[in-house]
Amino acid sequence: MIANYIFLILFSVFLLLCIYSFRRFTYWKDRGVPYDKPNLFFGNLGFIMRRSFWDYCYELRSRHPRDYVGIFLGWQPAMMVQTSELARNILNNDFEYFQDRSLYSNATDPIGSLNLFTVKNPIWKNMRHELSPMFTAMRLKMITELMNVNAKELVLKIKRDFIDKKELVDLKELFSMYTSDTVAYSVFGIRVSVLNNENSPLWYITSHMVKWTFWRGLEFTLIFLMPAIAAILKLNFFSKPATEYVKKLFFNVVEERKKVKNATYKDLVSHLLQLKENVKLPADAGSQLAEDIMIAQAAVFILGSVETSSATLAYCLHELAYHPEEQEKLYNVIAQAVNEKGNEVLEYNDLLELKYLTACINETLRKHTPVPHLDRRCQKEYKLNDKVTIEKGLPVFINVLAIHYNEKYYPEPEQWRPERFSTVNEGDNLNYNFLPFGEGPRFCIGKRYGMMQVRAALAQIVLKYRVEPAVPYSVQTDPYAVYVSA
Repeated sequence: MIANYIFLILFSVFLLLCIYSFRRFTYWKDRGVPYDKPNLFFGNLGFIMRRSFWDYCYELRSRHPRDYVGIFLGWQPAMMVQTSELARNILNNDFEYFQDRSLYSNATDPIGSLNLFTVKNPIWKNMRHELSPMFTAMRLKMITELMNVNAKELVLKIKRDFIDKKELVDLKELFSMYTSDTVAYSVFGIRVSVLNNENSPLWYITSHMVKWTFWRGLEFTLIFLMPAIAAILKLNFFSKPATEYVKKLFFNVVEERKKVKNATYKDLVSHLLQLKENVKLPADAGSQLAEDIMIAQAAVFILGSVETSSATLAYCLHELAYHPEEQEKLYNVIAQAVNEKGNEVLEYNDLLELKYLTACINETLRKHTPVPHLDRRCQKEYKLNDKVTIEKGLPVFINVLAIHYNEKYYPEPEQWRPERFSTVNEGDNLNYNFLPFGEGPRFCIGKRYGMMQVRAALAQIVLKYRVEPAVPYSVQTDPYAVYVSA
């Protein structure tokens, strides 16, 4: 008898959920908007933890080759736009409607919610203004010197640990070590080389950041794509051990700085300590908020600098290995510059002058875009066109892959062709057809830093070694990763 009641209750709950799902999934149909057919309960996210969201965005452009398409993130309807024109409007022209990202960020996770990537206005605007001086040309020139030192260590490690031992190279981990060494100095002023087998306080945390486990992937997927569930579960953008470790390291560095008088540091910690005094916070904010903001910027800079740069380096070398003619051309360009400068290592301005090197990186960013989508939340009713109005609170996604693989702008988009960018100037988004770093007011603040980090490593590797393929040309994306991971 009890079993019958339990069965009846469960069946009733299931039936109600089915009815609710059916009603939610008529959202786009009722509005006359083409949409990707959803599955019961999961909407269009039934693939999660089996395939990456990168793959979903890539396939969506083929199933729905149109300007925009409705999707369902679970029960939450969302708009996916797929043209450069609509991207321009959402990211820039009509920014007042789309100032914040749609991902989950909450006060219960201050480090995850207050960093420049996730924080909402008006704090975001103030933070952006205060952090911009960290990425001036003068600072980048200084950091490029260290990038070159680390790139030298990278070249030596390749010979010592892989060439001499005749072993295959795990490019992603290798480049994560390189970027970790650079970030250690850029953020904390710590000169240390995990590439040279030294104990690095940064490698402890970055080695975890760049490895996507099932649970880490699920956590990030919910934060980015199902924020309502992430809120219920009170998920953290950074794991608790990572957060505590970054906090400890940050304040240890701060305490050491207090012991040194009249020292002038140029790293992010120094800049954040100044920012703490200058940033405009809500009137009721306490000192803890200012500290949380500082830690949050350090944490997100570590994640952003290590993950995307290491993946881009790995994919670029992978493409060069399968394109020996392009690799030879790049080698000749770098070798000529080295001979002309009379210096084995190319400095900041020298690297910027290597147009073909930049072209190879840009084409890699186009084909192997680290972040396949850009997310925003509509803050007030917005008229997309004469037929479609986006309601307040609706998530809006820009399918970057649909733009990067558009045959109108990139003929034979599956092919890796650096010459597409041979005449493209630094920072040119090609009328919003090239968006690896986003665009508009919320474009990636570390864009030039990341590009220089990749240039420095590639220049020395290609000059010293010939790269040959060791894995199939078609590389599967990590199913646990929200964005592309080599």
